[in-house]
Amino acid sequence: MKIRSDFVTNSSSASFVITIKEDIVNDNIKHYQESGKNGRVQLLTFLKEELKKGGYKTHMGAGEYYFTIKEFALGKSIELDEKIDPEKIAFTDFSDLSDEEMWKLINWIIIKGGSRDLFGIGATQTNELDCECEDDPRD
Repeated sequence: MKIRSDFVTNSSSASFVITIKEDIVNDNIKHYQESGKNGRVQLLTFLKEELKKGGYKTHMGAGEYYFTIKEFALGKSIELDEKIDPEKIAFTDFSDLSDEEMWKLINWIIIKGGSRDLFGIGATQTNELDCECEDDPRD
């Protein structure tokens, strides 16, 4: 999922429902472990653990999902934009990042569309942007 963010100011934010489907995430963690893509393993493991311990569990159809609501900054310059090469995320060691830094990275990856291949994870915006938008396409 990619959210267009180039029309908002740096102080803008919005809330998102972040979801995981645990069986899909587990399959991907196993696949990425076998292929040496430890960055993706760390990201998926972090999200799974965070949503299982601090989120909610629900059932839709035959599926079981975990979810939480998280607010993310949507400005032009999230600090990670210039520091991380999307092609290197799969092989990057994120073990030194704090939880807050991991959430900033997840914002960059999931909300801003900075990477691919994190199957089993979703994000849906839950509120209108509260900002003074330049060239807002909704006008």
